[in-house]
Amino acid sequence: MALWVLSFCIMAIEAWGSVYFFDTFLKKTDVGRLGKCRYVVLYFADMVVALLGGHFDLMGIKVMLIILVSITFCTVFYEAGWKQRIFFSGLNYALLFLTDLFFLQIENMSISPNVVLTFLLLPSKMLWLCLVFIVRKIWKGQNNYGELSRKEWLKFSMIPLLTVASMLLMFFCNSAEAKVQTAYLFLSVGLIFINILVIELLQGILEKEELFRESALAGQKKESQLAHYRDMQAVYERQGRKMHDYKNQIRTMQVLLKKGDTQAAAALAERLTESISVEMAAVNTNHPVVDAVLNQKFHAAREQGVSMTFRVGDMGGLRLNEEETVILLSNLLDNAIHECVKAARQGRKAVIHVKLVQEGGKLIFSVRNPVVEKVQVTEGTGLSNVKAVADKYGGDFAVSCDAEKFQAVVML
Repeated sequence: MALWVLSFCIMAIEAWGSVYFFDTFLKKTDVGRLGKCRYVVLYFADMVVALLGGHFDLMGIKVMLIILVSITFCTVFYEAGWKQRIFFSGLNYALLFLTDLFFLQIENMSISPNVVLTFLLLPSKMLWLCLVFIVRKIWKGQNNYGELSRKEWLKFSMIPLLTVASMLLMFFCNSAEAKVQTAYLFLSVGLIFINILVIELLQGILEKEELFRESALAGQKKESQLAHYRDMQAVYERQGRKMHDYKNQIRTMQVLLKKGDTQAAAALAERLTESISVEMAAVNTNHPVVDAVLNQKFHAAREQGVSMTFRVGDMGGLRLNEEETVILLSNLLDNAIHECVKAARQGRKAVIHVKLVQEGGKLIFSVRNPVVEKVQVTEGTGLSNVKAVADKYGGDFAVSCDAEKFQAVVML
């Protein structure tokens, strides 16, 4: 009876510690009232695995069942990709198994194992909880895992997988020899430190990636400011030319009115009014920064023989700051204008289709333009900065290109 009570206590500790471990690394998802029962759900899932595990003679199958339960638990209760779910589930179980194996070796080396076993189960879990607290202390809340590539995740995942494989090997190849047990004891301790070092290494890489992203955004800010000044200079020069034209047209209307040709003067005044209206603002989104960028790009494109069509909505509640807005809009529009200029030189129709709306609580920004050939997407095109903005807000950024058109879509 005492062993049954002890088993339930052990599973309760494991469930609580696992939830605490996953909360450290993964962002919780909103699952309503079920989110308040995460601990209970994992506790009963562990109980089911323990009961099912009694029907299997192979330890490897039991280990796979436990890790699969952890992955499923993370899928339901956390916003994480499959790579993160597998990595942190394997890492959590590796630390848990290592502490059990560590105390198992101590038990094997003790004089009266039957007595020590009962008292070593709880200390094993306490040591594991201490490791979880240490990991929580090391981790600084960096959970922007989108910066890591699939190859990097594969390399990181090899550590907990090899750890589990090594533990299974030590478990099945257990020996009564004191030297072997001592070697296994040191191996267990070494593997514990290696897995903690992997967490610290992951933390360092994410911090460096964040610094690199911030540096790239700072550089983009400077480029955007310079581009803004150049655009403003172009606007002033264009306004100067337009003012000269307007003066000439006004003098012409005065001459026509003096001659009594009111019909020709009225027609000229109407064309002048339309020209001024188009020059003032081609796009109005109820957001000054968005309007400034879109109108600047519209006039810059028109001067190079490129047309733009807009489908825009009210951007009054846009959550991006000014820098991010300029980065998001300018990069994609500059790339589109650059490609359309090349298409126009070949006599092709050069039209940029822009969509900027807020639908279903999400911002959708799409740019589609023709290309003269399939564009090789590289970081030099500024798309990496757009991706950085999308990642910051947990959004999506997709690019497609063929021999005829290029399209970029951002959803935030």
